[in-house]
Amino acid sequence: MSQSFQQLAIDVGNSRIKFVLLETDLQVKENKQLPHVLNTCSTLIEKPLPWKQIQSWFDGPSAMKCQTVVAGSNPRGIEGVVGNWPDGTLPTPVEILNTDDFPLEICVEEPRKVGIDRLLNAVAANRLQNTGQAAIIIDSGTATTVDVVNPDGSFAGGTILPGFELSAKALYHYTALLPLIPVDELRQVEPVVLGKNTTDAIRSGLFWGQLGAVRELVSQLTKQSLADSSQVDPLVLLTGGGSDLLAPHLEGSVQFEPLLTLQGLAIVAQKMNGAG
Repeated sequence: MSQSFQQLAIDVGNSRIKFVLLETDLQVKENKQLPHVLNTCSTLIEKPLPWKQIQSWFDGPSAMKCQTVVAGSNPRGIEGVVGNWPDGTLPTPVEILNTDDFPLEICVEEPRKVGIDRLLNAVAANRLQNTGQAAIIIDSGTATTVDVVNPDGSFAGGTILPGFELSAKALYHYTALLPLIPVDELRQVEPVVLGKNTTDAIRSGLFWGQLGAVRELVSQLTKQSLADSSQVDPLVLLTGGGSDLLAPHLEGSVQFEPLLTLQGLAIVAQKMNGAG
């Protein structure tokens, strides 16, 4: 017999805040599925929080039974969410801080300095990996990370590079004449490769440069993974706010999981609550 468990997970990043309502069917045996996404919304970090939309996801009494958790890479943003939480509607979010409590071995030089979003991705990846299979996780956000989870489920480390938006802002702020290119423009029309004007040249560099960097990192990390394991191709996962831009151009068996971080947060919260 299974039991349904609902969670509102909140990821506070440097640019956006994401809210996701998830549901897990808690089985007698260990659940190998990611929590199921019921509803989702997001807002820019400087915008008002979408309370009415979130409250519309619940039918009154069910709201107070929902586990509410928050984490992310923006401590001040998290303080703002928790400090402005409305009374009497949903439980005040519990902030997930201590990565020592994660169901994850962290095999790097300074485990406590690893970004929590990277570790939450790894926790979620462990639900999806086959036995003896490594995972490579591409997370395209303000920064883009490409991380490795070992076949035994431990976090092995990875790489960090500027994401689409950070690269665009760097070109604008640290040059005298180059314009700021909004990332949303990259979603409207696929950039040409050969730019015939400054704007198209920047679009090309932002898009094709990011894609090329990610492809090469996945290639190099795959070679290392295959050299260090039993020659099982790694599971490659793609997530993050910019993942929809990359997804159509990443050939091969790349699995698109746009809410992986929040699903990892839900899994960690379940473990801490004794529900998973």
